[in-house]
Amino acid sequence: MSQSRRLAAIMFTDITGYTALMGNDEHKAFELLKKNRELQKPVIEQYNGQWIKELGDGVMSSFNTVSDAVNAAMKIQKECIAAKEFQLRIGIHLGEVVFENDDVFGDGVNIASRIDLGIPGSVLLSRSVRDLLKNKSEFQFTSLGNFDFKTLKSR
Repeated sequence: MSQSRRLAAIMFTDITGYTALMGNDEHKAFELLKKNRELQKPVIEQYNGQWIKELGDGVMSSFNTVSDAVNAAMKIQKECIAAKEFQLRIGIHLGEVVFENDDVFGDGVNIASRIDLGIPGSVLLSRSVRDLLKNKSEFQFTSLGNFDFKTLKSR
């Protein structure tokens, strides 16, 4: 197995209300998954990202820079809002991760997967991402404060 450790911006997205939709209308839920893929894949590629995998209604992707990850997230949200078919929550974290074959593991992945607890239509960032972008005028931030995530130490 090929394994490498590196710093990466990990982005998680998930569809708001998907679990309830699956319980009510399985066919429509699967259609949303298809539309979600069609919306996200080209944007992730446009910003030099790597589609890692789907986790139910969630998508995990990796980027070499936080700027690319945040720009991709913002474009994905704009396209999703314009389509008016579903809403996404997006979280991004920069951390050291382990890439093994076509998957990624590590504390950085675990943190990114919990950051998307946000408001539908939002892009939430960890402190490590915000700190790297705070001097770039094209990005504007609103702090939501500090959060502790279950089974994770504060970051």
